[in-house]
Amino acid sequence: MQRTLRQARGTLATIALIAAALPAATVASTPPPTLSGEVLSAYPIPLYEAGSSLDVVASCNATGTSTIAWSAAGNAYGPYPGTFVETGTATIGPLDGGAGYVNGIALGRTLSIDAFFTIDSPVGQVSGSKRLTTSAGSQGGCADLTNFTLPDGSGPVNGEFRRLFSNDMTYDALVDAGGALYLDTGNAGTLLERFLGTGMAEVNVVQESLWNATQVPASVKGRATGGGHSGGVAFGFNALSDKSGPKGRCAVVDADADVMVKCLDATKVVVAANRAYVYGNATINGSAVTYRIDVTDNGEPGIGVDRWSIQLSNGWTAGGTLSEGNVQVSA
Repeated sequence: MQRTLRQARGTLATIALIAAALPAATVASTPPPTLSGEVLSAYPIPLYEAGSSLDVVASCNATGTSTIAWSAAGNAYGPYPGTFVETGTATIGPLDGGAGYVNGIALGRTLSIDAFFTIDSPVGQVSGSKRLTTSAGSQGGCADLTNFTLPDGSGPVNGEFRRLFSNDMTYDALVDAGGALYLDTGNAGTLLERFLGTGMAEVNVVQESLWNATQVPASVKGRATGGGHSGGVAFGFNALSDKSGPKGRCAVVDADADVMVKCLDATKVVVAANRAYVYGNATINGSAVTYRIDVTDNGEPGIGVDRWSIQLSNGWTAGGTLSEGNVQVSA
């Protein structure tokens, strides 16, 4: 994840961290629907989705690693109809045509996708994350075209071309349906297509789908602790919620980007199976923000299997699979 682009995402949009206001958890007599069949769509150019927006920042490298970061807002369809907002970052390998071509433009394999989304629906409030599980069937494109000739000989094409496609993703999301909290997990797909310029039809769209969902109840009581490194970022945290209420602290250091995050408290700790979500107030380089930490305890030792991420209300994010350290979650 390229840190300069991750910082730029903070200027694109601010995602409201909905769980800061979650009520005490209950277990509904009838669980809410899963997210299977949910579709998220932002399609402002041409205008197919009224009120939608999509901003993209990219760094293209045809022979190395390209990075695409985006911020989207649009409509949600399916079991949770309403609106959604999302930020994401992806990395793409060499653009050598190994993943195919679009209008003669060479694509590469998408190496990583990490995205955070929220859905505002009358059925319930959803806050989740998505990630790429394999690059085998993925595509990525990133090119700034100058006098490019299309395969049919037409042109010239001049403009900004970006593309991400993968059905090899997973997601996990916290669903709050009237105070009943559930963890929803399953598979996800993403398509981002953008061309702004001349010589081809302009398009600016991100569309995503969720399927194969399973659901388990979540609790506002439990403990999550851990520390280590992921994605070049060092972190440590401790969070607990019991009969005396939630409490927690964290420290996150991204030395390359000169970023220091300190969690001042924990306003909510949610535990579901081997996952935990911690919310509260923090500072980033001394400026006040709110935070959300997501952790997954996939076993011992945690290196290479446990996951950790943090998202701030200004759009800054970090995290991934642990390269060092361990995460532990208990009810």
